Formats: sequence, structure tokens, C-alpha cells
Amino acid sequence: MNKSVLFQVAALMTLVTSFVAVIMLYLLPERQEFELEKSVLDELSGLSLAYSISVRSALEQENLSVLAELNEQVASDPRSPIIAILNETAGTQNIFAFFPADEEIASVDDIYSDKFLSAERTFSSDIFEGTVVVLFKRETLEDRLASLNQPLYFAFGFICLLQIIFARQLSARVLIPIIEAASLADRLGERRYSDRLVKTSREDELGQLASSLRRLKTNLRMQERENRRLFLSLEDTVEERTQELREALKAKDAFTASVSHELRTPLHSIIASLDLMSERNDSPSDDRNYLNIAQRASQALLVLINELLDFQRWEHEQIALMTEPTFLHQFLQEIQTTTDILFDDSSIKFSAFIDETSGYRVSMDAQRVGQILLNLLGNARKFTRQGEVVLTIHIEVREGRARCAFAISDTGIGMDEDTVRRLGEPFFQSTEG
Repeated sequence: MNKSVLFQVAALMTLVTSFVAVIMLYLLPERQEFELEKSVLDELSGLSLAYSISVRSALEQENLSVLAELNEQVASDPRSPIIAILNETAGTQNIFAFFPADEEIASVDDIYSDKFLSAERTFSSDIFEGTVVVLFKRETLEDRLASLNQPLYFAFGFICLLQIIFARQLSARVLIPIIEAASLADRLGERRYSDRLVKTSREDELGQLASSLRRLKTNLRMQERENRRLFLSLEDTVEERTQELREALKAKDAFTASVSHELRTPLHSIIASLDLMSERNDSPSDDRNYLNIAQRASQALLVLINELLDFQRWEHEQIALMTEPTFLHQFLQEIQTTTDILFDDSSIKFSAFIDETSGYRVSMDAQRVGQILLNLLGNARKFTRQGEVVLTIHIEVREGRARCAFAISDTGIGMDEDTVRRLGEPFFQSTEG
């Protein structure tokens, strides 16, 4: 359905025009025709009475000059009546005379046809009894009715013209300005502030609407400039804070590297001293156990410091694997020795099945693989409340080359499907069950 105001106004005007047309072009003409016909019939009735008296008088006096005068009187009558005198012979009406004489009346049936309005009066004289019929042409009545209705037609045409002018003025002075204002409002919503609204000197509501839109556009442009200024200022602030953060990160990296270096220097001395002390055979068995514990703890601390340095490097660059031939059994013994420290104060049993690896040498980055295994074993220890943690190695030999697979199993809480799908996400840890 068309919701245009112009369409709605046009539809309303069409409805009103149709109503006016029915009144002015149908009801009023029909009413006028009825009234005019009634008036003519009344006049004809009066004329028929007057002329019947005149005809009877002329016939009784046998004075035909009276009929001649009657002919002249009828011919000069502005109402243009026609007088027919009928006599009746043997029950049949015949035309005795009609006035004015130049009218063409062929028969009695012609007198009583639809071409005339008529009124009649009977009269009685010594010569004959007859009827005076006063006729009025319907054609003349229609001409008179048309002359009466002509102002109605002009008035209706004038009303239609006024409606057309009103519709054009409504479109030009109301609808088009509203459409332009709505279009400008849409463009302002799209932040297109360069478009202009045509200035107008109107002081009505539409003029006020246009002025309000112009003020709104000015305010929006000013707000846009202010927002741009604030945005640029914010960018400068963010850049300054980013630079400060970079400097802080550099300071943090330098501090971490310095602390790690300073920690490793005395730690290497401690490890070397412990190695020298453990080579002495004259140490009591208790002292040797304490030395072994101190050695394992020192190695674990060295691993933690190396991991700290690796984490620092991971933030800035990729870690390159340094593969080299490694005796597998010796490597796993060191892993087992370091891991035993994690389980010394726990009731959880740790088992490493590494005997079958004797005599094998593999190419790998021992430091990275060891770090992975220690992390996995540490997690297994952390999430296991009772039972055991088992490290197993599967060796597969093909075409003179050996491949090994490490497996770590525990009796802890395990991982559900959702946790397995999220493996590899940074800073993610499963909720303990």
C-alpha cells in the first residue's frame, strides 16, 4: 500500500470530487429538471384554461378574426407555446387548427407524443365540443435546462482546477521540502556533512524544520571535528604508552637475562663442587646420599633457570632445535634422576622402564626433549593424588634405523574430550575433577 502523503491527499481529493460530481452533475440537474418540468406544466395548465375560453368565445361569435389574433398572440409569446384545437367526430379526435401556423403537427398522435409537454382543457360551444391542448417542446425544455446547468459545469470544472493547483502547491511547498529534509537527515546519519539544504525564507513549520536540520548539521560537523581531535590525541597517548611499555619490556628482558646469568654462574660452581665431592670414595654413605640429593636439586634448579631464559627468547624469536647424537639410556637416566626428586616427598610411585634403551643412540635436541618430558612428568605428579606415574619408551627398528616413542601414563584425573580439543591453547589448564 502506497503511504505517500501526496497519494493519500490525492485519494481524499478524488473521493471528495466524486461526491461533489454526483451532487453537481447528477442530483442537482435531475432536481432542476423535475422542478422546471413542473413549472412548465403549471404554466401550460393556466394557458390551456385561458386559450380554451378564447377559442370558445370565437366559435360562438363565429368571429375568425379572434382566431387570427390568437395566432399572432401565440407566435409572439416568448415561452413559445403551441396551441392545438381538437374536435371530436364520431368518437374520433381531429385537428381543427393549431397555432402558430408554421409549426408542423401531422396528427393527433404527434400531439400526444414524447416530443411535447402538454396540458389540455375541454370546451363546449354551439358549433362543436372540443379540446384545447397547449404544447411545449421538450427540446426547448432541454435547452433551457442546459443553460441553467451550465454554471454548475463551470463550477465543477473550477473545483477540479483548484484541486489540481492545490495538489501541485502541496507537492512543491510541503511534500518536496519534507522529502529533502528526510534525505538530508539520512545523509547526516551517514556522516555526509558536505551536502547542503536549500535555504528558505519560510517562517512556517517547514522553515523551522529546515533551520533545525541546518543547526543539527553544524553541530554534528563540530562534534566530528572534536571527535577527530580526541582520536588523534588518543592515538598520541597510546603511542606514548606503547613506547613506555616497550621500554619496560626491554628493562624486564635485560633484568631477566642479568638475573638468570648471575644465578647460573654460582650454580655452576655449586654443581662442580658437588661433582668433585661425590668422586671422593672416603665419604660416609649418609654424606654420599646428601650429595646425590644436592646434585639432583642443583640440576633441577639449572633446568628451571634455562627454562626461564628459553621463555624470554620465545617472546621474541623462534627456538631452533639443535639435534645431535645422544645416548638414549644415559639421557633417560638423567630424566629419571631429576624426576625422582619430584616424588621424594610423595606417596605416589614413579617408574621408568628404560632398560631396553641400552645401546641405542638417537639424533635429537636433548635439552628440548628433556624439557618436554620433565614438564609432562611434572603435570602428571601435580594432578595425581594416589597411585603411580609411569614413563615408558617404545623402540621401533626399521632398515637399520631406530625410532623411539615416549609415553607417560598416570592414575590422575585424566582429560575429557573438551580438554583434549583445547590442547595447545596458551595459558589453558583443565579444571580438576
